[in-house]
Amino acid sequence: MTLVLRGANVIDVEARRTLRGRSVLVDGGVIVAVAGTEGFDDLGDAEFVDCGGAYLLPGLMDVHVHLRPTPHVGPSSNRRHPPADDRPVPQPVDVLPQLHSYLYCGVTSVFDAGNYSSFIWPLRDAERSGQLVSPRIFCAGPFVTCTGGHGSEQLEAVEVDELPRDLRQLRSHLDRRPDLVKITYDEHGWGIRPLIPILSPRTLRGIVDAAHADELRVTVHASHELRVREAVEGGTDTLAHPVIQSPITEELVSVLAARRLPVVSTLAIGERYVRLAEDPSFLDGEHYAACVDPAERRRLATVEHAEQKQNRWAAWMRVMTPVAQENLRRLVAAGGVVASGTDLSLGPELLRELELLQDAGIEPWDVLACATVHAARFLGADGRMGTVEPGKLADFVLVDEDPTTDVSRLAEVSMVMKGGQVIDRSTLHLAGEQPPRPDVRVPSPLSA
Repeated sequence: MTLVLRGANVIDVEARRTLRGRSVLVDGGVIVAVAGTEGFDDLGDAEFVDCGGAYLLPGLMDVHVHLRPTPHVGPSSNRRHPPADDRPVPQPVDVLPQLHSYLYCGVTSVFDAGNYSSFIWPLRDAERSGQLVSPRIFCAGPFVTCTGGHGSEQLEAVEVDELPRDLRQLRSHLDRRPDLVKITYDEHGWGIRPLIPILSPRTLRGIVDAAHADELRVTVHASHELRVREAVEGGTDTLAHPVIQSPITEELVSVLAARRLPVVSTLAIGERYVRLAEDPSFLDGEHYAACVDPAERRRLATVEHAEQKQNRWAAWMRVMTPVAQENLRRLVAAGGVVASGTDLSLGPELLRELELLQDAGIEPWDVLACATVHAARFLGADGRMGTVEPGKLADFVLVDEDPTTDVSRLAEVSMVMKGGQVIDRSTLHLAGEQPPRPDVRVPSPLSA
């Protein structure tokens, strides 16, 4: 289908400029051209969308999620969780409200950074074959770690203790073609977490080399500077988190910036404990009300609020989230690449992530880059996603107010497009109380 978006203020994130009164020609799900206000009027067979002077930018991306039908419940000093093997594996239909919450909030791509094989591979296949109304799904599949390593207590893991001895199970995992191979490299011993096993640097390097031999990218979970340095020296392509345990050195800032190695922000997960403990009224906001089941909102505002007030992990994250924010601000100031990710599984959390980056002192233009072009770089997809220019996928979000001066304006979504098809937001299967949405003139909407 040939489509013309007319009368848009196009946000050029890379050039840090707004192209006012533009028309964008889309054909076959790809951007063909961007022209002036009167461009493409002679295309008689095209469908036209009047953007009415709203702001058009690339679809937002959350490049660290863990799709699940239930809310994230992380470390707590007051309760125990069942082992990973005892937890029910979700089905694709179970996460439809979560997937639609992303589209509702203007998020057109997500990267699942660790999940069950029997769940995530079919889910990715369903999205890519068009069977599922969903943001684009990129995924790591299960974690790769050592026996008893980080994440293996929560989700399925590919356990590699020594190479070449354990090459068979690694080889089986790589053959599934994860979009990035996720390695966890963290021995804990901080916050309320006891020490656990960790990969040796030699085995870490062997896993990275095996992935690269298969032309697969790698992301590494690490939480403090020593392990981040070892991951970088081991050849990782990206980092799944910033350093959170302490301020990083100028030397590490320089190394990451010089290599343009993408670092995912993941601020929202830690700050969420604090918000629930101190003031859960954020759950009454429009996006949470639309995307979270009313009974679950009541539980979060009462039971979980009381739980987090007593949780020593929440107290720890109250201290450490500002440290991570400052580490990210310094990295951006040095010219480094920060990509937006929440470590959660709900669309409104990505909007919160961007606010936290802005609150860290990062300029709105740079925050927008985190959610678009830098997120695409993290995925290794910056050649086909992340900017509004010819040859890129037609994934867009249209917002009413200018987000280049305040990223909180991204919440005012008036249209979402994925692959050249407008998402009919009125038909999305959301878990919460769906408010009436303003009418937007759209051609042939993709319904849920």
